[in-house]
Amino acid sequence: MKNNLLSLLIFLVCAVTTQLLSQRVWAQTASASMTLEQLKAVKAIKIANLDKDTYFKSGGFILDRYEERPAYVFTYSDGITRKIYLYKVFTAEDTKDLGLLAIYQNTKTNEVKPFVIPGASADRKAWDAYIDDLKYVGEKEPGLMSTLTFVLSREMASLMSGGGAKTEEGSGKKKEEYNFCFAPDAPVTMADGSSKAISNVAAGDVVLGYNAKTKTLTPTHVTRVDAHRTGDFSLTGVWITSVNELTADNRNALTAPILVEATANHPVLTASGRKALGEVKTGEVLYRYEATTNSVVAYKVVRAEKAVRSVKDVYNLVTESGAYLVGETVVLDK
Repeated sequence: MKNNLLSLLIFLVCAVTTQLLSQRVWAQTASASMTLEQLKAVKAIKIANLDKDTYFKSGGFILDRYEERPAYVFTYSDGITRKIYLYKVFTAEDTKDLGLLAIYQNTKTNEVKPFVIPGASADRKAWDAYIDDLKYVGEKEPGLMSTLTFVLSREMASLMSGGGAKTEEGSGKKKEEYNFCFAPDAPVTMADGSSKAISNVAAGDVVLGYNAKTKTLTPTHVTRVDAHRTGDFSLTGVWITSVNELTADNRNALTAPILVEATANHPVLTASGRKALGEVKTGEVLYRYEATTNSVVAYKVVRAEKAVRSVKDVYNLVTESGAYLVGETVVLDK
């Protein structure tokens, strides 16, 4: 009897806290009303790596780790470690808040259970589905309801005291920072002159870097590789050709322009300095590696397109020098 009363109390506290939390969070941001169909779609999203995949697109949604926080970790007397991961859910089309995604993980069995928490203005059927999950899924897993209740109560207390709930400006900055990446097959120039697909580059590898101050090429270590998977990422493209070719007398010998592509916000080195690839216009100058002279030479943009193709996975490198070569073109760390 006592166990039943305790379970009921935890259930009620979790449900009430969730409602209060949703009202506080979505009162501060532009929100949309989550439907039952959207709740089911978000619940079905599979996250490959809960610790690393903190921000990504899937289908028509964006998942952003709540307040950029790591997992809440609980170790009970049974010796089992349990974790709760929190994500904010946005519509991919207009980045409106839909709700929260709480993912419970039992590290002994590696079983995960998602709970989609609708926003305050969500459809009643979406809220009913969430309450059903608490009742019929949450109560079957020992420790789940208490961990989820603690996390939601903790976040509610933080909001009440004035913390948490990022502004739209902060959220927008996060989204902008996310779009600094290359397709998996983008060729990175290694220190020995060979090339390797960026998806195969690892932290500790030595690539050919570029020092913009001294205008020299130098080997540099990769300190981090960022990978964002299971999304739908649009790539911007510019076509470049050697300035020397454009000024040559024999125009019949011109080679085909070379395509440089990345997400629109990835910075490249231009004659006027650092610039996002999506802002580069026809006539501007980029710099490309020339193996015969072991230097970089000027290439002029002859064509630019905002969207040349879409890819599911994107990658980005962080280097010691702050610049490296993709497709033998100088690109900058974000």
